Amino acid sequence: MEIKKILVPVDFSEYSDEALVLAVQMARHYQARMTLAHVVVYFPDEFEEEASYQQYQAVMVQRAARAEQKLKQQAGKHAAEGVKVDHVVLHGSSPADALQEYIDSQTFDLVIMGTRGWNRVRQTAQGSVSELTVRRAPIPVMTVQKNSQKNDRIQRILVPVDFSIYSRQALEYAISIAQKYDAKLVLIHVVEQEVYPAFYDDRVESIFEVDQNLTNSVIANLHDFVADLVDESLVEAFVVREGVAHKEIVSYVNEQSVDLLVIATHGLTGLEYLLLGSTAEKVIRWAVCPVLTIKRID
Repeated sequence: MEIKKILVPVDFSEYSDEALVLAVQMARHYQARMTLAHVVVYFPDEFEEEASYQQYQAVMVQRAARAEQKLKQQAGKHAAEGVKVDHVVLHGSSPADALQEYIDSQTFDLVIMGTRGWNRVRQTAQGSVSELTVRRAPIPVMTVQKNSQKNDRIQRILVPVDFSIYSRQALEYAISIAQKYDAKLVLIHVVEQEVYPAFYDDRVESIFEVDQNLTNSVIANLHDFVADLVDESLVEAFVVREGVAHKEIVSYVNEQSVDLLVIATHGLTGLEYLLLGSTAEKVIRWAVCPVLTIKRID
């Protein structure tokens, strides 16, 4: 994965501050140019009906000016530390829409953003700004939780695998990052009960009781899955778990030392649906490490 231009949406909250710390680290490591972007959101219903258009415009100009000043301060600080950084103030009725339009008009390689924040924006059934960006952006998006466990460098990368072409694409991105950081990969596959209902009855607690060779079979398949992609010296472990995919992935992250989780946004469908799709969004909400989501490439 070539990273030359990184977009960092900021709302000046502690959530975007967390993402900015990681973005600066990656910009340095990849010698990439970083762009800080803030969206000034229009809220016409904040004003009484009799309020003048000029008054509303004046408030918007003030907000944009304050955002510009804050962005300049942040950009100047990191530029002084040797990071190549630009900044831009965007405008729109929705932060997610404004960001998407900007992403579509530029040539960024990666978005790094916090998973909460944008405090003035009302949450809707469509989800948060970060979730909408993950769904819509045609480029990889890295989300960072507040108080996310982050080391100074990436050493262990977790990659959920459902053996689809989409998880293979995510693995390719993870391999490139691992090689760049001299990190290790951990591949995890979750066997879900919904996928193999015939194996279960009231007397069976685990599919592994029915098929005692299942773990070895899955690990063998994982070895085959990576064989033509990477030297297995880069792989620290193959992990097989049983349960609900996003819960098992998050549980592993919480139990182990994981610096980055790389996951595709879509996987298989129908009865073969295993790990991805909505799983990625649930992982983003609960994982305590940064999560890099990779858009499927058909």
